[in-house]
Amino acid sequence: MGIAAWIGATAASASRRAERTIHRLARPAAFALAPVLLRQGKALQSELVWLPEPQGTRSGVVGEGDGDPLRLLAIGDSTATGVGAEQLDETLAVQTARRLAGRRGQRVEWRIEGLEGSNAAQVLERHLPAVDDGPWDVVLLLVGANDALQLVRRGAFQRSVRAIVAGLERHVAPGGVIGLAGAPQIDTFEWLPQPIRALIGGHARSLDDALQRVAADVPRTIHLPTPAILEPSLHAADGFHPSAAGYFVWSSLIAPVIDDAIAAPRVRHGIVPPFLLERIAAAPTAAAAVAERTLRLDGGIRVERGVRAERAATARPAGAQQRPTLVPDEAAPDRTVSDAKGTTTLPGTAVRGEGDAPTGDAAADDAFDGLGLAWGMLHDAFGRDSLDDAGMPLLATVHYGTRYDNAFWDGERMVFGDGDGVVFAGFTQAVDVIGHELGHGVISSTADLVYRDQPGALNESIADVLGALVKQHALGQTADEADWLIGAGVFTEQVQGVALRSMAEPGTAYDDPVLGKDPQPGHMRDFVVTTDDLGGVHINSGIPNKAFHLAATAIGGHAWEAPGRIWMDALTGGLSATADFAAFATATVDAAIARFGDDAAETRAVRDAWAAVGVGEAPADEASPEEAIRVARTGGMLGRTRAAVLELEVIPGDDRDHLDTLVASGRLAELDGQALPDAPTWRVTVETRCDVTVAEPLLPDEVLSLFRRLLELGDAPER
Repeated sequence: MGIAAWIGATAASASRRAERTIHRLARPAAFALAPVLLRQGKALQSELVWLPEPQGTRSGVVGEGDGDPLRLLAIGDSTATGVGAEQLDETLAVQTARRLAGRRGQRVEWRIEGLEGSNAAQVLERHLPAVDDGPWDVVLLLVGANDALQLVRRGAFQRSVRAIVAGLERHVAPGGVIGLAGAPQIDTFEWLPQPIRALIGGHARSLDDALQRVAADVPRTIHLPTPAILEPSLHAADGFHPSAAGYFVWSSLIAPVIDDAIAAPRVRHGIVPPFLLERIAAAPTAAAAVAERTLRLDGGIRVERGVRAERAATARPAGAQQRPTLVPDEAAPDRTVSDAKGTTTLPGTAVRGEGDAPTGDAAADDAFDGLGLAWGMLHDAFGRDSLDDAGMPLLATVHYGTRYDNAFWDGERMVFGDGDGVVFAGFTQAVDVIGHELGHGVISSTADLVYRDQPGALNESIADVLGALVKQHALGQTADEADWLIGAGVFTEQVQGVALRSMAEPGTAYDDPVLGKDPQPGHMRDFVVTTDDLGGVHINSGIPNKAFHLAATAIGGHAWEAPGRIWMDALTGGLSATADFAAFATATVDAAIARFGDDAAETRAVRDAWAAVGVGEAPADEASPEEAIRVARTGGMLGRTRAAVLELEVIPGDDRDHLDTLVASGRLAELDGQALPDAPTWRVTVETRCDVTVAEPLLPDEVLSLFRRLLELGDAPER
């Protein structure tokens, strides 16, 4: 049945349903509105056009690449089948498949299963049983529009969606994802008259909330944004479905979200914190463009399908020797270093493994040696066989990206950029950086601390501890002899700084015109409350860093012995993934007691260290950070940037309300990621709620006018 018929049927039955919908719609006026809805429905039924589904075979393959294709299934209503597009290759499913193929350098096999007019219950009954040819890497479920038009109760809709998802899970490949497309924003369809627009649009919003709740509850299920279709060219002739251009915009919104979710590491642990890269990107230096590119790359990792099998067997370079035969049960490192050759595709080409001669490439050989030193410290100090204590291969990739300004752990390998040569000199020569990033691998295989707020800062701190221990173990240093710097040598001589962080004196590692001053605190009274940097994970890590330094120097000797073993015991002794500083402090004290006794000098040193940094006391300011608005416009090919940072209270009331509505409704978030070559670009950050980048020509006029007023209000200088 076409959209006109649905609207007509909805309006015609409004009188009978009014009483049953009062408690859901909280509108006692529904009785009075029924005659109006009936008239509007009849008028619309006579005016609207019915559009057919695109004809053709509902399956195919797009893109290029070797290996197995990614498999994508779209199932649901008329948006799944592509009503509004004239050709199948213009549908949401195929355009999304094409974008994924381009992003991943991989073929994508796609299939469409659905029927125009289907609601969620009908998809469950009719179309789910037809899904029998899995496994699928991506499943797009598109339901909600017809449920909104039919005023299907929210509870019934949510039960149907949950049942569909449960059925689809049996057909999803390991590491695959189910994407729940949001319900259409019918309340933005200005051609629909009131009050029918408010009635149906409000119900669609409610159903979208139900979809979000299902996505939040079910693992490997995500909610995908449905754009507000505001431009006439993005509507099909019926005024309801997207046109080919509308599906193009929609696919641009959901493809990056899907790509990030497919069997990819969920967090990239970089040694260089994002706030440092943002400072470099904002400075008028030759490194600014490199830092900006690094920030973009850090938003997601291109991983080829099949890389996960690399843990079992990584491709060997031509002529490489096999790993030496070991005595049974003898632990030894299993290292492989690959070369990305300036690309951002992982893993790159394997260039050195166990038993191979040095390559002559300093980055590759430094990385190989650093992996060995890290393995040696973990084995000698803690008796661990690699990161997972089960012989996990140690993998690294060098020469990642072009002058990439970071090194990171992606969940299974170390990845090194070469630095920009202006601020960063490279990362493989700093063995503590290697130890730090591999430390994230140890953490993920033990307590797996959540990478946000205090647990995230604790995650960063423990990685710093392990990095420092790798360096000290390699140099044979005692705690008193060590410099307690993390990342010494990664800066060029142009930078006024000695390292990325100082564990002995947090906040003193650098003070540079471009980088600013090291923001790390060393005591809980200086705890930084922020929404940046995932709640300050690279900032507040200075507090537990200082605690370890104090404990290690008080105990004396080699830090990887008593203090390191206490920290490792705490990490591997059942620590909660959401542990805060106080919980970890308690765990280390308990570990010291278990290993040395309650009255031992080691236990006193640990207690005193945590007390010295104020752990156990509340942060000086528990209040939420003030919400700030940042508006920036980059001027096309010249790249000139103008920016303003505003506190919410200084924005005039009407503009503040307009901005709040844009954020709360999701309209602002839906604009994110829409770019045009050489077009002026706007980036708007509402600190605690959204961060949006969009090309100026794609902004609605009223939104562009708002952004310009905000920029003028900040009166920031142009550069």
